[in-house]
Amino acid sequence: MKSAKANSKRSFWSKLMVVLIWPLISLQGCDKLSRTSTVSGRVTEIGASGVDSMAVLFVAVKPGIEKELLLVYTDNTGKYSGTVDVPKGYIRLDVIIPPNGNPKFTDVYRGYDLYINENKTKECCPAKIGGKTQYDFKLYK
Repeated sequence: MKSAKANSKRSFWSKLMVVLIWPLISLQGCDKLSRTSTVSGRVTEIGASGVDSMAVLFVAVKPGIEKELLLVYTDNTGKYSGTVDVPKGYIRLDVIIPPNGNPKFTDVYRGYDLYINENKTKECCPAKIGGKTQYDFKLYK
């Protein structure tokens, strides 16, 4: 009888540890992980193939401040990809084709249509912080 009572007490404390302590342990480091963002996509001409060597810039944004995090270039099929850790305090991650210092864009194209996760949008350029986003640019002349 005594051993059943002892087992019951141990079982209670084990359950209590799991319910109260485990969530705290499992959340350690989640803040950093939750700010890691991956964006991939494709830069194409409308109705045509991919555009190679086009610059794509990842920018962290907070009120009044923009911080460039990563500059990547499209491959010969127009695909690009990048992963960044968005610093704490920044509320948005923008992915843009930078107009300055990007003569391939400014000399040939007038603008672009945007697609986030394959859905056309007029909202320029936010990507999901702490997740994956497909962000496509369809350029027009």
